[in-house]
Amino acid sequence: MILTTIDLMIIVVYFIVLLLIGFYSSKQKDDEEFLIAGRNLGTLSTMATLNASKTGSILMVFVALVYVWGISALWYFVGAIVGVLLFIPFAMRLKDLSQKKYYTLADYFKHNYNVKIAKLISIITIFLMFGFMVLNLIAGSKVFMFFTGWSFWVCAILMAVIVLIYLLLGGYKAVAKTDILQYIAILSIMVLLFIVLFSTSTIPTSEFNIFKADLLTIIGFFIVGILSPFALPDIWQRVYSARSKKVLKNGMLLSIAVYAAIALLLGFIALIVKLNFPGIDPDLALVHGFANLLPAGLIGLSIVLLFSAIMSSVDTLIYTGSSAIVQDFYKLEKKETVSMIKKWLVVFTAIGTVVAIILRSLVVSTYIFVSFVLVISVVVIATWVKKEIKPLSLRFGTIIGALSIISMLVYYLVIGDGIQPVMVIYGIVATVLGLMVGGIVGKLQAKNST
Repeated sequence: MILTTIDLMIIVVYFIVLLLIGFYSSKQKDDEEFLIAGRNLGTLSTMATLNASKTGSILMVFVALVYVWGISALWYFVGAIVGVLLFIPFAMRLKDLSQKKYYTLADYFKHNYNVKIAKLISIITIFLMFGFMVLNLIAGSKVFMFFTGWSFWVCAILMAVIVLIYLLLGGYKAVAKTDILQYIAILSIMVLLFIVLFSTSTIPTSEFNIFKADLLTIIGFFIVGILSPFALPDIWQRVYSARSKKVLKNGMLLSIAVYAAIALLLGFIALIVKLNFPGIDPDLALVHGFANLLPAGLIGLSIVLLFSAIMSSVDTLIYTGSSAIVQDFYKLEKKETVSMIKKWLVVFTAIGTVVAIILRSLVVSTYIFVSFVLVISVVVIATWVKKEIKPLSLRFGTIIGALSIISMLVYYLVIGDGIQPVMVIYGIVATVLGLMVGGIVGKLQAKNST
């Protein structure tokens, strides 16, 4: 695919604007601006940064899943909307508890339970942030490679370097500001592309069967969506960075309405692409559709849409993962913390880029990392439902849940027919059983000590 001069100019201008935002954000007043945007995000900023961080590679992954499971993949978005609604009451409590002292998801466990469970949770969440960063780098690099013809590794390095520059300049404040710009771009271009594609294509009514996939797969999609908010550290940071509980609640409700609209638009676009190109690589389905279905002059905008979605997730994941490493495992003053986070931003990005170059598969990587997300989700929900739950139960639930996912991965890769989405259900069941086992062990220990 050869890009026109106008297409290239649009992409170059987009990258320059991101770097300028990073430079502007570097003129922040204090370290708290770098660490958590001064805990001063408004309603629209909270909405934009929440949705931008959730969109990312899901654009390409969702279209790929539609190729495999049909419009049944939409159950993920249904679950995600319900999940945010359920998360709002917990977020209100979390906002009260944070009192300007929480920066990471693990801080919640450290201040309310103990350091051991906090560090265990932190290790898994850092792994998740790393995994999803790799996933988004793979998606972005595939887009870049498709349209430029450059090598995958060149595209991955270029994307990583651009994100790293504005992160080093502005930290979390740069993440928030670029998310706002990129989400405006996502909404605008998505509506435009939908109008163009829908006006030239017809979708048979048979394709709108949301129960096309088998029941376990549908349940898997729904559960992934509904539980994810409870375990994604980037969403927790949005809770900490909102100006107030009212702003947070309004921002989350607004994010639900906008996210639902995006889900419907993407669902239509995915079906149009699938019907026109039924036999292509699912990982590149959306890119291939844009390249072949859009008229001249809109290719550059479609690339900006994809990059806006992907890079808004990449920057969040790199920052959140690096911040968790420093905040959860180092004991430093605020000024030293900022300096150490900058060092880890470089390390985290470099390692992630290398792994992305090695893996290169979107759908398989998604199943793996999402399964671990749900382990954390169940543990978090347990602390909400049963506030007096013991740290021992939380450790058992986390460890047994994680080990079950690893066991399923070994089974699918060595014995089975490839990784299946139903593995997320097994992970949830194992985590619940682990919490119960931990509770029983705790009671036996208490009984023996008396």
